[in-house]
Amino acid sequence: MAIVPVARVTLFGTTEQKETVLEGLQDLGCMHLLDLSRDRDRNVDALHLSPNAAEALKYLRACPIRRRAVKDTTDFRFDDIVHRALSIQHEKRELHGERDELKQAIGSLDPWGDFRFPKDGELNGLRLWFYIVPHHRLGSLENLAETWHVVARDNRFAYVVVVSADEPNAMPVSRVHLDDRPLSELRQRLEAVETELEELHWQRVRLTRWNDQLSQTLGKAADRAARMKAAGQALDDPSMFAIQGWVPQSQVESIHKLVSEYKLSVTVELPSMDDLPPTLLFNRGLAVGGEDAVTFYTTPAYRSWDPSGVVFFSFSFFFAMIMADAGYATLLAILLLLFWRRLGKSPSTLRLRALFVAIATSSIVYGVMVGSFFGFPPSAGSLWDKLHFIDATNSTLMMQISISVGVVHLAIANLALAWSRRWSPMMLSQIGWVAALIGGLALGLGKSGTQPAQWLIHCGSWTLGAGILGVLLFSSDRPLFTFSAKAHGKRLIDGLMSLTSVSRAFGDVLSYLRLFALGLASAQLAGTFNDLTYKASCCVGIGSLLAVVAVVFGHGLNFVLAIMSGVVHGLRLNCIEFFGWSLPDEGHPFQPFCKKEI
Repeated sequence: MAIVPVARVTLFGTTEQKETVLEGLQDLGCMHLLDLSRDRDRNVDALHLSPNAAEALKYLRACPIRRRAVKDTTDFRFDDIVHRALSIQHEKRELHGERDELKQAIGSLDPWGDFRFPKDGELNGLRLWFYIVPHHRLGSLENLAETWHVVARDNRFAYVVVVSADEPNAMPVSRVHLDDRPLSELRQRLEAVETELEELHWQRVRLTRWNDQLSQTLGKAADRAARMKAAGQALDDPSMFAIQGWVPQSQVESIHKLVSEYKLSVTVELPSMDDLPPTLLFNRGLAVGGEDAVTFYTTPAYRSWDPSGVVFFSFSFFFAMIMADAGYATLLAILLLLFWRRLGKSPSTLRLRALFVAIATSSIVYGVMVGSFFGFPPSAGSLWDKLHFIDATNSTLMMQISISVGVVHLAIANLALAWSRRWSPMMLSQIGWVAALIGGLALGLGKSGTQPAQWLIHCGSWTLGAGILGVLLFSSDRPLFTFSAKAHGKRLIDGLMSLTSVSRAFGDVLSYLRLFALGLASAQLAGTFNDLTYKASCCVGIGSLLAVVAVVFGHGLNFVLAIMSGVVHGLRLNCIEFFGWSLPDEGHPFQPFCKKEI
């Protein structure tokens, strides 16, 4: 896991070479372009592609049935296909809405039968009013002055029609509104809509044969727009042009080959301290799975460090502590196996799959260690009982474990920041924070037992004091070796300001107690649902059904809550507490000028 070192590369060529050079750079796909243009107010809106074509391709790709791709482009009409695909999408959306309305209208009208509403004046000023009356309130209609009739009944309601010029006031329920079309006409229209939807579906299927051609056309259009934008960022002279950007140092040789091929001039410079190069993360192995979790929240600064590997393992461990059940973890592993092939279709899903494997494995291991299997403890004397050595019911122990995990996690964060500041005396302030965290933990553990551990208290006190002293003396970026008393005074003031973060450190460490609290909540819910299942199974008759409902609904709900808590709080501890100490500066991502794949 590392941040790729980059170099600033500037290419110089004649104006006639500009388009060719841009195509070559786009083929290489290794340069993050910088804007050298003097025209800061140029209009780039025209360079953006209309979203209609991409929306049409997305719609056709989502079709469950696809035709064989056509290679011959003779009959390919890009605009016509895009227009027709979007028209089909719009028509289907409208027809789906009409179908839902028709089904609702038919369902409402079906008990009343197939009839036609009388025309105006056909009943000499009288109108029909429709009511759905519960059987127990039907007797209240006996004294109704208007003419009424029950046209249908079911096991709950009577369907009553009242003939009156005005709406009756004595009815026990409000009237219902029915569609003014006859039931037979509604059913005919529903059949017609279903036929139209089926026809549109097969039209959509026929258009899917052009998916590859659409994708290639969109890709070429996107590449052309990117080259136009890159051309606008170049520095233009009547006879010369210059293009500048950041390139990974490992790719500089490829740039030199391009320069030799097109007979260009080139300068290569390493970034200075005043530069802010983009950040390009490069990971192999398991650390790849943590890269997405890092970039999901932030982009590390170029001169900081890549936390992908640490986040990969810490997120998996935090998730395991929150789930705290080997049974749920096994169920999670089964779900992972069911989606195994689907998660291996692209590089991004492969990275997620590696992370999911680590989560499932660590959750099973931790669940066995705490001895929880869907809320049940292991049988006495069994292999699982021998592997159970963490008493999750011991609140003091679990709080100590959670606090210790938090201290170790934040200590790693400060050590990583110290490494990135290894050429500065400020590195010692991060070492001081590590000492303060470990010393505070030792002091707390020494005093937490029934009998205080004096040696632990003694070591913790000295380590804590040394850490605070290191923070006080080395938290300033002002010159250290100087004879100016004023400069040293300002350094002490900076150190005192840094010590105000003691409360922040204390709060961040306590934040890791959520690992204990959420794990305890998951275990308590599992045990509660098991008790409900046992009590329900003791009931005669419907007890077995209630027991099944308690198991499926209860453990299903607890399983979903455990996953949500593991994701949310696992990310929170990494992105808020850990990044807050290890990544004080944020960078911007490396965006290569390359060809697009749509």
